[in-house]
Amino acid sequence: MHAKPSRVRDNWDAIAVLLLLLATLPPEIFSSRTLVLVSHPNLLDDSDILDTSFKASRAVVFGSDVAYTYGPLFQWLSSAPSRWLGLSMGSIYATWYLLPMWGTFVLGWLTVRFLLSEQPPWKRFLLFLLLAIFWSPYDLRISLAVFLFAAFLRGWDAVEQRSLDPYVLGCGAAMLCAVAFLYSADSGVYALVALLMSLVAAIWDSERNSSDGYPLAVGLLTFLAAFTVLVLVIKVVLCDPPNFHFWTNSLAIVSAYRWIEPAMMTTASKVCLLAALIVGAAIFLLRYAIHELGNGDSLAARPGFLVGAFFFAGFTLQAGLVRSDSGHITMAIFPIVCFIGVILFSFESRNVIRSAVLAAVLCSILFINPGAIFQPSNLRYRFAQFSHPLTECPAGFREVDRACFPAEFAGMLESTAGYLRQHARAIDDITVFPYQRIFGIASGRTVAGGIMASYLVSGPYLSHVDIAGLERATAPAGVYAPDNPMDKASASDLSLPCDGVPSFTRSPEVWLWLFHHYRSQEQIVPGVVGLLQDYSRATRITMQSEPLNLTAQDYPIRKRSSVFDLGTPAWPNSGVDFLRLRLTVRYGLSWRLRKPSRLQLEITRADGSHDLRSFIVEPNAESEVWFYPWSEPDLARYFDADESHWRTGARPAITKLRLWVTPLDWVSVEPDSVTVQSAEAVRFGLVPVRTLSLHRAR
Repeated sequence: MHAKPSRVRDNWDAIAVLLLLLATLPPEIFSSRTLVLVSHPNLLDDSDILDTSFKASRAVVFGSDVAYTYGPLFQWLSSAPSRWLGLSMGSIYATWYLLPMWGTFVLGWLTVRFLLSEQPPWKRFLLFLLLAIFWSPYDLRISLAVFLFAAFLRGWDAVEQRSLDPYVLGCGAAMLCAVAFLYSADSGVYALVALLMSLVAAIWDSERNSSDGYPLAVGLLTFLAAFTVLVLVIKVVLCDPPNFHFWTNSLAIVSAYRWIEPAMMTTASKVCLLAALIVGAAIFLLRYAIHELGNGDSLAARPGFLVGAFFFAGFTLQAGLVRSDSGHITMAIFPIVCFIGVILFSFESRNVIRSAVLAAVLCSILFINPGAIFQPSNLRYRFAQFSHPLTECPAGFREVDRACFPAEFAGMLESTAGYLRQHARAIDDITVFPYQRIFGIASGRTVAGGIMASYLVSGPYLSHVDIAGLERATAPAGVYAPDNPMDKASASDLSLPCDGVPSFTRSPEVWLWLFHHYRSQEQIVPGVVGLLQDYSRATRITMQSEPLNLTAQDYPIRKRSSVFDLGTPAWPNSGVDFLRLRLTVRYGLSWRLRKPSRLQLEITRADGSHDLRSFIVEPNAESEVWFYPWSEPDLARYFDADESHWRTGARPAITKLRLWVTPLDWVSVEPDSVTVQSAEAVRFGLVPVRTLSLHRAR
């Protein structure tokens, strides 16, 4: 008779999850007339968000039809609410984050439940709320990784206690790791590391307790067998036989992430990361040194947990070391912050726990993380929307598909969508370069390509994957938005270099493929050029390269900031379109734990002007880097059907080239050397149709 009341009393901390679910309900889901205000559209991030759901509505599946950092599980979670409500840009903006965020809450509560199961519910309730409100990132990936570490740790413990069959643990762990890979490639990697670190923790404690390690070995072998089977099952479901595209593409994106997307760490991010690491190390050492009477059953007090959790948290810090904006720093430090909280709330002494709780609350309030889920402004916005829902766009905004955009932006969106609807049927794909995939949902057409995000398309392999998708689609029309240079950038620009690297230089293979297969039809609006398919161009375009007579040379790096004079190029008198370098940047193994340096080419011209053009290359691999040494917006002219329109304005000769190798921040590792193999001036031509026909007739 007393079992149920006791169970409720022991688990009432679950109420915290319900409270957060209710507090984060979007007001837009209660009325189809509610509009979403998009004050500052971000064509890079917004395009990914919108295109994820639109592709799901068109049965274009991540991992199967298109490669991306995220997998099909993320695509379903982020798109399901908007598809249930009726797909529109407004419904996607309002709900894309909802299910992943709710997953963060549920997994966060389960994590605290697993690690503090011996503690009273009030501790779990308070700790979970502190973590969820002040520290949890929007992204489910890191919460999933921490949950899996806690679940695996509890599972290994149960196997040692003979309360869980090792075969069950092995199969269950394999399924959870497979689910992590289906959510995102990096989540899958985190899951495997979580399994390994939790096993290390279990072995550490078993050796101290002289326990038999046989059940752990059986569980590990079962996991390896079961996971191998699941890899094959996922391959059969998502890939055409005999390909392993889901796995090969996912691992290629993960392995290239460190050199494709490095970003500078600000001073504030550096302080945040180092403070979390130093405080974490101190708390872990303190807990290791204190052995309280009657605390032997507490998982957080065991040396194995402290060792495994610390090294697992150290591994997850890599996300912040590579891409060091506030959002990724929040993700990076969340595991160690979570484990700090678990340790502080694991003490039994009343005096210690009072001090620990006070410290946790004060630190959470005083040092609230800007990338955390909850912000006071978010809650104020929700309450305001519930009481006064937005049903008409305010002055200066226009409605487009249930979303209110700035009027000028909305006009651009409607004009571009109209062009695409005119030149492509609803069942056709379209092509977009470099990243404005918002035009797909705006026009009701699927954006072609083998990779979802343009900033991932770097290097031969990923470029090949993207181009293969373009070739399969044979899109009849598309749009091109050439970059505006960073030194002339403004908030109204439709296309900017991602991380300072021009889109052409980042993905030259894709640009050149489009150049060979599409011609410009018209300028739709300033900054957006309409394209039409013209596969005859591939047979008519010619290419000539002329060496610049720069000496092939190896440049050793002896200090963190280095500048090398590549010499005076033998620049042709006229008609040059592009500059192509072949080089190899060699690093030691430490770059895999840190991130590469910034690479820039300084171009000096005869008129005294000069530019610094950033670029990225795969470490320790011979790379071909393309530069357009003139004004980036002029690249749109190369899609004209008349070659005489390609080159306009003054093009002074390039008189000097210098290579800059500088650190992005304190994490960057300098290369050992840079080897420049060759430098060439490249010119393209377009054979007229009549001339080509006469040549074929002969």
